[in-house]
Amino acid sequence: MTSRDQVRQLLYRPLSAERKEIRVLVVDGGQQSTRPISLAGQRSSNGHAQDLLAFRLEYIRLTDHVVPFYDAVSYSWGGNKDDRTQIILDGLPFWIPTKAEQALRAVSVEHGHPRVWLDAVCIDQEEPREKSLQVAMMGEVYSKARRVLIWLGEDRGDTDTAIRSIRKLLEGIEQKLPAQYQTPDSGSAKDLILNPNAHRMTSKQISWTSIYSLFSRKWFTRAWIIQEVALAKQPVVYIGKHTLDWTELSSVAVWLYERRQRLPRSPSKGCLTGLENVALIGMFKLRKSQKLGTLLRLVYSFETHDPRDMVYAVLGLRSRTAQKPGSTSRIVPIYEEPVVETYAKATKAAIIELESLGLLKHAHSLRPVPQSKAENGEFPSWALRMDLRGGYHINPISYRNFRFNAHDGMPLKIWPNDSSRVLKVEGILIDRITDISPVMSWKLYGERFSDTITAAAVLHSTYSWTCDQLPAWPNNVLSRKFAITVAAGQDSTGRNLLESTEHAQRLHEGFLHTATAPEPEPASDVSDTESLKSSKSATSISSRSTTHSLHSMRSLDSSENLLLETENPDATYAMDAMMKGGHHRTVCITERGYVCLCTDNVKEGDALAVLFGGSVPFVLRPNNHFYYFVGDAFVEDLMDGYHIRTLRSQGRLGSQTVWFKIR
Repeated sequence: MTSRDQVRQLLYRPLSAERKEIRVLVVDGGQQSTRPISLAGQRSSNGHAQDLLAFRLEYIRLTDHVVPFYDAVSYSWGGNKDDRTQIILDGLPFWIPTKAEQALRAVSVEHGHPRVWLDAVCIDQEEPREKSLQVAMMGEVYSKARRVLIWLGEDRGDTDTAIRSIRKLLEGIEQKLPAQYQTPDSGSAKDLILNPNAHRMTSKQISWTSIYSLFSRKWFTRAWIIQEVALAKQPVVYIGKHTLDWTELSSVAVWLYERRQRLPRSPSKGCLTGLENVALIGMFKLRKSQKLGTLLRLVYSFETHDPRDMVYAVLGLRSRTAQKPGSTSRIVPIYEEPVVETYAKATKAAIIELESLGLLKHAHSLRPVPQSKAENGEFPSWALRMDLRGGYHINPISYRNFRFNAHDGMPLKIWPNDSSRVLKVEGILIDRITDISPVMSWKLYGERFSDTITAAAVLHSTYSWTCDQLPAWPNNVLSRKFAITVAAGQDSTGRNLLESTEHAQRLHEGFLHTATAPEPEPASDVSDTESLKSSKSATSISSRSTTHSLHSMRSLDSSENLLLETENPDATYAMDAMMKGGHHRTVCITERGYVCLCTDNVKEGDALAVLFGGSVPFVLRPNNHFYYFVGDAFVEDLMDGYHIRTLRSQGRLGSQTVWFKIR
């Protein structure tokens, strides 16, 4: 046994899980002291001598009717985990992560908080079982703290300027929420507006660089901060010796994020991530009880050192019912188990809680899994991969609030099995994929018109490919089917085009109109759109090569391009919808002639299926007695449940229903 282990055993007595016992750090010398006792000298990172911090451990129970006060510290571990600094704990020398020591020094010495909870010291980090039990009650630790002390780090020289700029911006931001909805964090993107006189602020009044630098700090990327701040009674922000109210920080962050595309001096990706994450935390403060599926999708923009914490860090925001013993969707932190087990359990628990397979739409959309890992690795193809950083590379089908009904309301049925890595569900095998177009790709949500031009050329090339696969289809019928399919049945605002004949027609007309834009036609008394309807074949127009279309469109100068877009609102409407729906996707044809919008990893021979509990069709890859999950799909003829209803009316639904074992 090492001397460190001996010190740990002397300091850390076992905690009572039943009583929800935790340790609290109290500044040595008594509760009234706001400064640690000076013991031995050590030097800070800048070379200046400084006293060792000295604390004693106190044990308190969160189950007590009156919980003794303490403040919980929220900070970023960061840096090298082996970089440690010594403190004095119950009279014994004890080494802790340097970032933890810096946070303790800041909140206890500089800002005068004598009783604090900080995970790196108050949890025995070398004892996995204790760590798992303490993490399971982390939500209560932060919700029952008197205050949550947010330590963003040392002053880098621009903090004072950043805070003054934030407060200057706040002078121009007005809250427009009804009184009953107002909370310290009630500001949302749509509720914050700029005072009419705020545009007169000059660069001398607002230091955008210092504001961007502040929101680029590492703390804003930590997954744990979601519940640490969302559950806090009173969050307070510290940067060096400066103090900032969380409401000030969050209100400005939400306002800036809403206007991120119009901000001066283009904030960095790190800053935009920080702004977005603060906006998400504001949403969680308004509604603290969330479904696990929602939490797992939103945690993707955050980071953790331990990949398991991408799940564990949000458990405190679930409803108490979902986390009660005996709940079929309960998640218990277990740091000894493999990451794959944690993610598989979490995904399955979220599916069970939602009673829906809707979460599967995000399994491929959030991050493309390399084929070798998805098929040959140990990770289930259907489980969310929260260890792979990044946001949506592809929009899931039905990315807005409305739901399709491919399963015709058939309830989810999951086979109870011992393996958490196999998802066995009921459904109907529809067809097999035989032909696949090249992947459609362009810069999503491109700000430049040239991105729209590129997308138009790609779409027309893909439409030409579709026409070649289905030569017997009437041009007008196929062009409409293609436009609806690539848009995934919805416009850019999320309107369900399958329920709106008017808007579906507008999409179709707009797509046909874009088909005339690449090559100027000879002068004619008949409009391009009308000529398409009457005499011109949509196939002949759209079969121009992508290269030629791009060359023709780019020959126009930028002012003409903008004029073209302005004069054709239907074309713009169609392009916006099809660019959102079709990006990084393929158009596929099945044996029976279904036209499908699929993900970019689909292969010939993949199965098209409707799974009970799934509002959209899914593509599965047969492999011996199992299937691999490929992705979601849009098939216009299946989206309203007509296929299921037909089987039911014919009395064949039972005989056609099969169990799919997906791994």
